[in-house]
Amino acid sequence: SHVDFSVNRGEIHALMGENGAGKSTLMKILFGIEQPDEGTIELDGKTVKIASSDDALRLGIGMVHQHFKLVPSLTVAENIVLGKEPKKNGFLDRKKAVEITRALSERFRFDVDPTAAVSDLSVGKKQKVEILKALYREVKLLILDEPFVGLDPKATFLLKKIMHECVSDGGAIFFSTHVLDVAEKLCNKIAIIKNGKLVASGN
Repeated sequence: SHVDFSVNRGEIHALMGENGAGKSTLMKILFGIEQPDEGTIELDGKTVKIASSDDALRLGIGMVHQHFKLVPSLTVAENIVLGKEPKKNGFLDRKKAVEITRALSERFRFDVDPTAAVSDLSVGKKQKVEILKALYREVKLLILDEPFVGLDPKATFLLKKIMHECVSDGGAIFFSTHVLDVAEKLCNKIAIIKNGKLVASGN
């Protein structure tokens, strides 16, 4: 209700609040999964209509959900290019998909095997695959819903490093968390939501 804030390029912005405060709902609105009753969303100074996740992706907005949306029976590479597949003779070019995945993985220093089945991956590696999937679509704004839940200390450290790398070339990250320590150390700005309302926002 009447949530008003901005996320700038090169910025990591946290959305904080208790469970049930409305964090995930707000993020789903920005990614087109839920529709707002009123108000506007602006991107690069222009009002945009985000009626679906396809609209969001076309606008350069990607989202990694708290509960991963990967297809367990497919490989890492197949998941990453899903919906934007390189084609050869009308079919998926698996060799090209592997090359794309390996190049992305090396660029962001992810330790991910493109040929591995997603069903065999740890939680931390599944999250990396989700992030690579968004980066493959060249998103300008990456939304992460509770990205640190279930990660061990090493995976948490690596994710923080990845987030900084993602914004170093002018992108932006908007992520939700209820862990104050993480937000304080990682973010440029924090917005706090309670019972669906924005109660504080700033650096």
